[in-house]
Amino acid sequence: MINVFYGDDKNNLAYEIHKVVDYHNNAQIQHLYFDDNHQEIIDQICQTDLFATSKVFIVHDATFLLSDKPKELDLSQKICSVAEQDIYLSINTKKETFNKFAKQVNLKKISKFTLASKKSLINNLIKQSKMSFQNNSAYDLFENTVSNDPFMIETEVDKLLLAANNGIISKSIVEKLINNSAELNIFKMTNYLLTNNKEQLIKLYDSLIMLKYQPIELIQIMSSQLFNLKLLKQAVIEHYSQTMIEEQLKITKFVQYANRDTLNNISLEKIDQTIFALTLLDYNIKHSLINPYLGLKLMLTK
Repeated sequence: MINVFYGDDKNNLAYEIHKVVDYHNNAQIQHLYFDDNHQEIIDQICQTDLFATSKVFIVHDATFLLSDKPKELDLSQKICSVAEQDIYLSINTKKETFNKFAKQVNLKKISKFTLASKKSLINNLIKQSKMSFQNNSAYDLFENTVSNDPFMIETEVDKLLLAANNGIISKSIVEKLINNSAELNIFKMTNYLLTNNKEQLIKLYDSLIMLKYQPIELIQIMSSQLFNLKLLKQAVIEHYSQTMIEEQLKITKFVQYANRDTLNNISLEKIDQTIFALTLLDYNIKHSLINPYLGLKLMLTK
């Protein structure tokens, strides 16, 4: 089945595609990008899987459905001819003037992420997590300070779940999370990598790729995360107090608390091995020895 998600709100468009990835959590997700190499997209989609693995294809920037040029029409026709596959086309556009092959697909317009959308998402996530705000003051503070990016809202609600007292979110908890949000995000992807939490790691990777992050950027972020975790691990081994770590390494007690499980279960050797693997991957990408997307995805999943 071929589904087309389109709209001019890039973040909300990426979030809706992200939910598709969650829905197909047992399938192999393959991200493709529309460029001049049309044949590569067709080859990937039509490739026979010897292991009969369930696959879902997501084609980003699929603007060929907006064009009547021969090359784009040919690609549209070929994709529509393999409708037995689960294929999602993402188009960041205001236009609704699709070519004739759009009649063979399911079109879904993704609206802008409005204040009403934000309220609805917060309420739904809080309800699903079986939490509640202590009062309107706590809710208003969270709503007014959290990003308008649906990905970030989901991330911040996850943090509330960690910090909530018996499922109750007080204003002081919200204030604490707001002040430490950026620091905690730095460590998140690395924690998944070090603890071999592949499911959450790949979800985060896919969402960042859909938001146009480049693999080399992600490698740099993870390298930074690892360096900070190594410093923190060494400080813990040497019995630094939380206050000493905060004063000397500039790593807050909140971040120390958030990473306590990782620090307890991961050795310095594991951290060093991961730093080495990322450094090697960075070298191979910069010297064009490996495809950036494939190289990073392989490292995260092995």
